[in-house]
Amino acid sequence: MTPEHLDGVKALLDICFGESAWSMDALRSQLEKADSRCTVALIDDRIVGFLAFEQVMDEGSIVEIAVHPDHRRQGIAREMIESALSNNSLKEIFLEVRESNTPAIALYESLGFEKIGVRKGYYDKPKEDAVIYRLPFLRELAQSD
Repeated sequence: MTPEHLDGVKALLDICFGESAWSMDALRSQLEKADSRCTVALIDDRIVGFLAFEQVMDEGSIVEIAVHPDHRRQGIAREMIESALSNNSLKEIFLEVRESNTPAIALYESLGFEKIGVRKGYYDKPKEDAVIYRLPFLRELAQSD
């Protein structure tokens, strides 16, 4: 992702999350963070997916992921996540997801993420719990060798 993608990512997040979408300042800040990697998925030069991923030491966190409603169930989110997971220095990755987002939960669990907790009332508009997931990345890879 480059600064030229900011307007398109903002438009995508507005479609996906409405009032809960990130502000332009928050997006710009995320893009400029040293420990952040932001990725966009493009179809015909149109932004259809966005992923913000942060890494501190050997720990990663999926901060945000969004796919345009017209392009869901096409493997875009999976591809963006797998790209973020390709960093071999990571020992574990965390993410939070709305309790009601069953398609996302199914995707995360299919990738090996395990539920480790709940943050009560974490999301606003509407108020909802967040389910916390963890992927013990390198440990699982080492066990399969």
